Amino acid sequence: MNYQKKLESLIIEKDGLILTKDVESENIPRTYLYRAVKAGRLKALSRGVYLSEDAWEDVYYWKQAINQKMIYSHETALYFLDLTDRDPLVITVTVPFGYNASRLRKDNFQVFSVKKEWYDLGIILVKTNFGRDIRCYNQERTICDLLSSRYQSDLSQVTEAVKRYFRQRDRNVPLLLDYARTFGVDKRIKAYMEVLM
Repeated sequence: MNYQKKLESLIIEKDGLILTKDVESENIPRTYLYRAVKAGRLKALSRGVYLSEDAWEDVYYWKQAINQKMIYSHETALYFLDLTDRDPLVITVTVPFGYNASRLRKDNFQVFSVKKEWYDLGIILVKTNFGRDIRCYNQERTICDLLSSRYQSDLSQVTEAVKRYFRQRDRNVPLLLDYARTFGVDKRIKAYMEVLM
């Protein structure tokens, strides 16, 4: 198979949204990618991100692909975890302390930095609306993040999220309490639990 056909197959396989690293992992020279852009078959969305003319732009996927350290969190995680009916007004992400998030802030993301030992706690994979995997925090971590005094959350949205959490069969209350102690929100979690359980 020649490189051109290999690239066309990759575009189909990736539903029209490909990254330079996808092309490199298939050992396709980058020149074929640039030719596809010049011919109008692909559009450059950002450095290293390309979209075919008939594909949908999956912003959550490609933003994370070029910002490997960001994890979707807070209200954005609520959305992906089905703990809210509201679309996030602002994309909220968490990065490890020391990560240069200036590009994310320039894109109007709300960015939280946490200690490196807290950064990995509760990372899971969820699907975007287009079926691609992205990383976000699990339900327990997200609830604790929303109850943190560092975060100014919408009280009605948090209350609804906690109610939905306690209605779910796959909730993990011991893990929630463990995270609550770690993040210093155990009193607030227990207050919600007394009302909802």
